[in-house]
Amino acid sequence: MKKIWIIHNSMYGNSEKISKQLAEGLKDSYEVSVNSIKNVTPEDIAKDEPYGLIIAVRIVAFRSDIEIRKFISDLDKVITKPISKVAYFSTHALGWKKLFIRGIKKSLAKIGCVEEVCPEYLEVRMQGAEGPAREGADAKIERFVSLLKDFLK
Repeated sequence: MKKIWIIHNSMYGNSEKISKQLAEGLKDSYEVSVNSIKNVTPEDIAKDEPYGLIIAVRIVAFRSDIEIRKFISDLDKVITKPISKVAYFSTHALGWKKLFIRGIKKSLAKIGCVEEVCPEYLEVRMQGAEGPAREGADAKIERFVSLLKDFLK
């Protein structure tokens, strides 16, 4: 079974919760590991030689979380076998603007350890910084799981 890593840098648990929902939706087709970048190293992921990587991106001060972007850059330095498929999703408590996600797009474009990035992403708006997700989020997550299943084939 192909290995998929889902990484997050959750502050209030929102990104972690959605990461676990995605893992639940993918576990019938993939071996999925979910972890915080605080508890796993780029080397841990590299030694697994994952087929896929899903990145949870918190929007902090109107931009993609710098810590998750640094983690991706560090992963690029240690990985020996490119990751075939990469996707990402974001959590935020703001009125959504596509520019919020530019940082992660730039980070992924700079690294050489990724073969293909999913052209679509999930954005989930929270009711406030501490959550929970606004109404309709579960349906969006289910649609994203379906999209991921097609993309990860």
